[in-house]
Amino acid sequence: MERIAFHQLPRWVRLAAVLTVFNTWVLIAEFVIDRYGLDEYLPFYRYGDICLWDIAIIIGLVVAYRRASRPPDMVAG
Repeated sequence: MERIAFHQLPRWVRLAAVLTVFNTWVLIAEFVIDRYGLDEYLPFYRYGDICLWDIAIIIGLVVAYRRASRPPDMVAG
């Protein structure tokens, strides 16, 4: 069986994978950070509102998605 690269998957499968990772961040923020008061130790974190941490996760996921979706460079020769 051959291994399938991320860029070979259909677009909706790649988007579902990225949204799953984002949903994991949301659940960690709600069930761990907010419930146990860890927001005191995270600068720029806002309880129950979009904050710098959420924006950083979104940007990181977009960058990772774009890099993983790009096919490898073709080597000449």
